[in-house]
Amino acid sequence: MKNHTESEKESSLQVYLRLLDYVKPHWKIFLLSLLGFLIFASTQPMFAALMKYMIDALESSQRSAIYWIPLASVGIVLVRGVGSFLGSYFIALVSSSIVHTLRCQLFDRYTILPSHFFDDNNSGHLISRITYNVQQVTGAATDAVKVVAREGFTVIGLFGYLFYMNWKLSLIFIAITPLIGMVVKIATKRFRSISKKIQNSMGELTHISSEMVIGNRVVKSFGGQPYEQERFHTASRYSFRQTMRMVKTSAIQTPVLQLIVTTALAVLIFLALLLMENATTGDFIAYITAAGLIPKPIRQLSEVNATIQKGIAAAESIFEVLDEETEKNSGSHTAKRVNGIVEFKNLSYHYNDSEKQVLNDISFKLEAGKTVALVGHSGSGKTTLANLIPRFYDHKEGEILLDDLEINEYELSNLRSQIALVTQHVTLFNDTIERNIAYGSLD
Repeated sequence: MKNHTESEKESSLQVYLRLLDYVKPHWKIFLLSLLGFLIFASTQPMFAALMKYMIDALESSQRSAIYWIPLASVGIVLVRGVGSFLGSYFIALVSSSIVHTLRCQLFDRYTILPSHFFDDNNSGHLISRITYNVQQVTGAATDAVKVVAREGFTVIGLFGYLFYMNWKLSLIFIAITPLIGMVVKIATKRFRSISKKIQNSMGELTHISSEMVIGNRVVKSFGGQPYEQERFHTASRYSFRQTMRMVKTSAIQTPVLQLIVTTALAVLIFLALLLMENATTGDFIAYITAAGLIPKPIRQLSEVNATIQKGIAAAESIFEVLDEETEKNSGSHTAKRVNGIVEFKNLSYHYNDSEKQVLNDISFKLEAGKTVALVGHSGSGKTTLANLIPRFYDHKEGEILLDDLEINEYELSNLRSQIALVTQHVTLFNDTIERNIAYGSLD
């Protein structure tokens, strides 16, 4: 059996790869965004190189530099702006498309999941997955990818320029890579754990709020305001504490990484002053400028780690729903209009999470056109019996016949189209009265 860390790594890799599948339909646009970020990143070493030529030109009194250096500066900024636009716009287009697809898939999945799924899961958490969790994926898919691509290419470009200028000195930066990796690894594990707790707390807040809004008359009738207020405040305090833990981890990680990089930069400058004896002033200034530009993208790369971990944790919760088994629809029989004769034969039923029989060996027949009332004390199985007819739950013992045919033999949507249902709790959709009455036959 694999340990927790190995399983967690595999899980993260699987989530990344699965998210990558959503990029495939937009791979051309994604490549355009990468090209834009590559153009943007290439301008950083250009600035350092321009410093070299400017200093050397001033020392050698080159008059021509008066004209071409300002033009080169404007040209670099123009290229940088074009690259930034291409990268930012097209990566936002890809990520927004992914989020749109995930949100629609998640909602569509909710509509075809069996009733026991909604019995087993907190409604607030389910709503939170569509709203809060998908929004976290947006952050990871948009901001995080943009920063990783843009700043990653920038670091690579600057390192390339440093190695071109003096590869021996540049090895100092390579030496600190393991330290950076260790700090990021520790922070990543903590970010991931806290992100899941924050998502759960947001689901709890949504659930409590939903219950209070829907049941506000019950709350007022029984004087439950103080109790509901305390429930919400407790959940909100927990969410606040988890958020501050995330902020604290990020706040510690960033200065630690900055200290490591800045120390390496200080050593680099010291050695450059000693070893670059044969270099021109322009060479030295260009090298130090390029080295000084590295800490900023490294800092931004370290800060985006929290956003990525939030997104991965959110994507995991979304994929859990997408992987849920949908309602069974093995029947193939369809009928334009049934006669309406319903018969129960030796029907027994218990819910999945309980061995206690809710219905035990029930047998009776409902004739078409007759009105039948099911009478019994609370919990005697009246609602369960009614829910079995449209197959909100599937029975395993006994038979339920509709016009002498087992209801499992009917195609599911066709079966339900034969049934008119008025529930105990009336649901009014945010639409006109006419469309509420015509719901299910809006065409």
